[in-house]
Amino acid sequence: MKTTEMLELERALHSIELILAARYGDHEFAPWSGPTNLGELSPPAQEVVIRRVEEANKASQERAAIHFCLTSAARLLTVTQLLMTEPVYRSPEHHARRRRELVNEIRAGARSAYRAALILLGQDPASDLSVDGAIQQAARRNP
Repeated sequence: MKTTEMLELERALHSIELILAARYGDHEFAPWSGPTNLGELSPPAQEVVIRRVEEANKASQERAAIHFCLTSAARLLTVTQLLMTEPVYRSPEHHARRRRELVNEIRAGARSAYRAALILLGQDPASDLSVDGAIQQAARRNP
């Protein structure tokens, strides 16, 4: 029988998965570029178009950040579920392998959260490897 805590974790994870499926699906968070004939518009019309493009891009960034925050939360809830279960360890090697797998999942959750932060700051997540690099360096020091 599952504990109340495990049932609550399952409900939370299921809720996050429903939100992700309903809000995002396979949606790409590409910026909107607006019309390509901007130079042909009057200066006031150009300002309106530029403002609309900036607003659309900001909204897209926020939707992307929400997506990555929810993705991070789902990964970390899954790790929590795994930590709360009582696995039968067959050997020290099995125990070590399970710990490495859990640590890798935690890292993936952290990377998703960090990516959300970079998106909100307007930075390109692909160009900033500081967290990944720090994690990789720590992993090399603590195998």
